[in-house]
Amino acid sequence: MRALALGLLASVLLVSSPIRAQGGYPAWNGGAVQDAAGILTPTQEDSLRTLLAPARGRGIDVRVVTIGSMRDYPVQADGIEAFAQGLFNAWRVGARPENDGVLLLVATEDRKLRIQLGDGVRQRLEADARQVVDDSIVPYFREGMRPRGILRGTAGIAEWFTPEWAARRAPQPVAVQPAYTPPPSYTPPSGRGDAGGIAYIIFGLGGLVAMGVGLNAYARNRPRNCEHCGARMARLDETSDDVYLDSGQKTEEFLHSVDYDVWKCGSCGSHRLLPYPTLFSGKSPCPSCRYRTVSTRTTVLEHATYDHGGREVVARDCRNCGYCDSHIVHTPQRTRPSHASSSWSSSGESSSFSSSSSSSSSSSSSGGGFSSGGGASGSW
Repeated sequence: MRALALGLLASVLLVSSPIRAQGGYPAWNGGAVQDAAGILTPTQEDSLRTLLAPARGRGIDVRVVTIGSMRDYPVQADGIEAFAQGLFNAWRVGARPENDGVLLLVATEDRKLRIQLGDGVRQRLEADARQVVDDSIVPYFREGMRPRGILRGTAGIAEWFTPEWAARRAPQPVAVQPAYTPPPSYTPPSGRGDAGGIAYIIFGLGGLVAMGVGLNAYARNRPRNCEHCGARMARLDETSDDVYLDSGQKTEEFLHSVDYDVWKCGSCGSHRLLPYPTLFSGKSPCPSCRYRTVSTRTTVLEHATYDHGGREVVARDCRNCGYCDSHIVHTPQRTRPSHASSSWSSSGESSSFSSSSSSSSSSSSSGGGFSSGGGASGSW
């Protein structure tokens, strides 16, 4: 009897569980991230949840899912498009009247991925989904960096639901051509005045810049003697000097962060390697391999207001050793202008946001959760 009771209880829990499998598709774990393929670390999963938190806090259902292979599930789906659409509809992603759910699905063994869009956002986000797949996910996947590609793709999706994104997509007002006003009559200057002084300053600064460029060119190209035998050395061309560069230095030159000169002695065969960092390359030294091959990307999670500070995710990627990390940066609260009226109160701003949030929450209980096929696919 005890075994029978336990069996009945298990059956009831299985039937009533919100994470049960539907139609042969994988069961949903109830969260924003589901790594069935096991390619993400707990820290990486936390980073994904952090990226999605602002959108999901506003009631927008965005989920990231990895699976091994579509063949592992007994469903009738011909390709990643049909599988993602069926999974989206089985899970009812974005089940609210706006129907604005987004599903990022990665099938690691099939080497396929798909961003599936709810019908409520299909028209306005399909081109953006294609750009995220092509520019933010597939290039990393092809280099074997799948977690980084998923992180970059998720950051791109999260940007769709920020106020900045909406402002950029808002229609711009039509500029009105001003009425023609005739120019004022020309009056010859009575003297050189301030214009002459400004001209001297500009010419002086230009001369200093030209002199600095010239000195730098001389220092780099001046003849050099061998430190071992004293013979005159020759500088190798950009193709020949690659023999003396390691993989990290070659990556630096490829990224235009550092340019290397190799001087070789024709007498004793010794060589000298001289680095020349490039200004404004946008690359910084890697904390792991120490080469200047790190790119930094900032994604706004929450904008600063007059009542509270904001939050940003700063992510770093090394093109040489594969090092990557991300951390949250808190931005300072905005300063209210001195001429702002008293009616611009924090309570008014907060109540506006609260009413928006509550309306989103109340509307999430019905409708939506359906995709008729909108989205973008990729393979690697």
